[in-house]
Amino acid sequence: NVAASLQAIFQEEFLQKLTTIQEKHECDILYLSGGCALNILTNSKIVESEMFNEVHIPPCCNDAGLSIGAAAMYALLSGLEIKLHHPFHNSIGCDIDAAKECNDDLTDKVSDLLYAGNIIGIANGFGEVGPRALGNRSILARADSKELAQKVSVKCKQREWYRPTAPVMLVKNAKYFTGLDSIHPLSAYMLLDFKILNERIPEIEGVVHQNNTSRIQTIFNRNQNPFLFDLLKRCDDRHGLKALINTSFNKKGEPIVHTKKDAICSAKEMGLDYIVIGGVLISIEKTY
Repeated sequence: NVAASLQAIFQEEFLQKLTTIQEKHECDILYLSGGCALNILTNSKIVESEMFNEVHIPPCCNDAGLSIGAAAMYALLSGLEIKLHHPFHNSIGCDIDAAKECNDDLTDKVSDLLYAGNIIGIANGFGEVGPRALGNRSILARADSKELAQKVSVKCKQREWYRPTAPVMLVKNAKYFTGLDSIHPLSAYMLLDFKILNERIPEIEGVVHQNNTSRIQTIFNRNQNPFLFDLLKRCDDRHGLKALINTSFNKKGEPIVHTKKDAICSAKEMGLDYIVIGGVLISIEKTY
């Protein structure tokens, strides 16, 4: 009740502040950053209010994004074109290759293992620049099991029992579970929550909160994350799994894994069944 009250007060005050700014400056576009931009419920309310035509929040909206913002500002002042980039730029000291393109054998094997109830760590290419695991440093599992979700969250990651897990899914399945005609692009970075249709909750019961919402990460196209797109499509087509649990690949008290050594050590300590490193599937039990 205390947490809910604080959230309600913060949300009300934040929206009022944005309303005042919008009325004063008649802004059509909101670009939001800072720690407050990670408040999922408030982000959703901002989008739902429709006070702005566009709402943009970077995946690295905390201090990690300052250097990227500085580089973008320098490019802008220098008259250079600023292109839209993916969030996988955490490259310093990284020794992990990107996942192999169009590897049907890999996605077949991983989808089969996930369907069988295995928990799999993913470490492909460079890491995410923000605090959310978006597919390059993720732990994946079936999303239709509360027991499996608890195992991932409580046993493997040693998180508190009440902390929910989030799903990742293709955009067509985000529409299927929510009943919406369109899905806001901020969900690509796990920055919004969505109401799940009651009749479809059992299909993703492991990632649905007490209020029947879910913090969906939406994969809109293959360019967003080729390996994850192919895997999700294969899980759907081959096994009817329309979503997967996606949580950050790190053990309690540790940052998200970055190197091969990090991935292997954390996977062993958390008791994961398999890991994919640079597009190579490894059995933790059999190999290490």
